[in-house]
Amino acid sequence: MARSFAALMAFFALGIFWTTAATASQSSCSSPLVGNADNRTVSADALDQELFNAAVLHYVNIERCKRGLSPLRSDNTLIRATRQHALHMASNAYVSHNSKQAGYRNLQDRLSKARVNYRIAGENVAKSFVFAFDRRNVGAQSACNFRFKSTGGAVPRHTYDSLAKDLVVLWMESPTHRSNILHTSFRRAGATIGVNNDPSFCGTVYVAQNFAN
Repeated sequence: MARSFAALMAFFALGIFWTTAATASQSSCSSPLVGNADNRTVSADALDQELFNAAVLHYVNIERCKRGLSPLRSDNTLIRATRQHALHMASNAYVSHNSKQAGYRNLQDRLSKARVNYRIAGENVAKSFVFAFDRRNVGAQSACNFRFKSTGGAVPRHTYDSLAKDLVVLWMESPTHRSNILHTSFRRAGATIGVNNDPSFCGTVYVAQNFAN
């Protein structure tokens, strides 16, 4: 059967962003948070890809549950397909479904390299930050100590939980990304994170999540 791809569009913040917590924790679709995602902070020096993938999948499946859709399961081949792209985006500071890296130029290339068996597939990408900035102005930072201008309070680092939650909320606000998360034919997913230690924000996050039937 011919393979096809869900509609795709890169989505990323043009500046510092913040989204409020989703109401999923108050719904009947709420489930226990995976592992220690709520108290492990994201650090480029020791990325926990397994924890990140599980946290993202946790919030994706809450959105699917709310709409009566079956949960997606984690798939190692899809995780493998995202790894090269997330790390390449982080190393080269760009967000796109296309890459200049030979052999990994598009989603189809990456799925083939990872030996993913599928009939339909989709991809979400995003850019975020190691620190949990919001839409309020942030004052000058010293040694990666950011402060909100409005309150003077310290800007916290993202935990795996807060980062995953924000990413899924942002994707749900984008029609094409939302359609991947809620695609009725998808049964598997895998996500990977890459971090660029840029000096401006003390860590910019690049994410890829793949879906397949």
